Amino acid sequence: MLPNLIIIGAPKAGTTSLHSYLDQHPRVGMAALKELSYFWREDWRDRRAWYEAQFDFPDRELSVRGESTPFYAAYPFRQNVPERMHELVPDVKLIYVVRDPIDRLVSHFVQRHGDGDRAPFKRFMEEYEQPDNRIVCPSRYWLQIERYMNIFDPSQLLVVDQHDLKTRRRETLREVFRFIEVDDSFESPRFELELNIRAEKFGPGRLGAQVWDRVLRPAGRLAPDRVRGLVRKPVRRLLYRPIEDPVLTAEMRERLRAMLGPEVEALRRFTGKQFETWSL
Repeated sequence: MLPNLIIIGAPKAGTTSLHSYLDQHPRVGMAALKELSYFWREDWRDRRAWYEAQFDFPDRELSVRGESTPFYAAYPFRQNVPERMHELVPDVKLIYVVRDPIDRLVSHFVQRHGDGDRAPFKRFMEEYEQPDNRIVCPSRYWLQIERYMNIFDPSQLLVVDQHDLKTRRRETLREVFRFIEVDDSFESPRFELELNIRAEKFGPGRLGAQVWDRVLRPAGRLAPDRVRGLVRKPVRRLLYRPIEDPVLTAEMRERLRAMLGPEVEALRRFTGKQFETWSL
């Protein structure tokens, strides 16, 4: 069984929450493993059986099966995704969740730092014009959309503003449900939750940085899930601290505005949405 819905991005724009909200709907089944990352793999054709198995829901009567991989919209850091997707699931519906592009890339850096990437923010900003800059290219929303619209029909794509998902959640979810053609009156208590939020991001402090690669990462791979669950909070209290936002200077912000501003204007023309709360 193949998906007929894919959330293609953007990283740090609310895809985790939307994935969860969609999975509450009785007619929608979202892959249990988020970020399958299938279409950017060079061996994707060889792994088709594994991919199809992610959408096997034998006990549910579904009309929509979906997955979410935010880096499906990270060209040119990730290549050939729309072409591969169109080859396998040409009729799929696509949802692209976006947010203020500068806020998004700052949040993306915080996520990477929490995941162990020690590259300084300044380095990403010095190389901000590099096409495959991994935290900047996902904020080039129109570049990503163009790649998909070259081969998919515009009616197959819905763009959702993260701000609407946060502040007008019921109305936004009804729009999403109508797009995927399921009952848009469905409600769930879990719609009150937000997942993978900024307050949950921690990184190693001075002591943690010294022992992370040498001890914690290898031990974590070997420890059973039950043991990891028991020690996670004590280890976090001892070795970790909340990650602070990087310093975005006025000069950095202006350079990013010059690059990303035209992308946002093209997005506004394409969607008819104004994204009034954005900084550009």
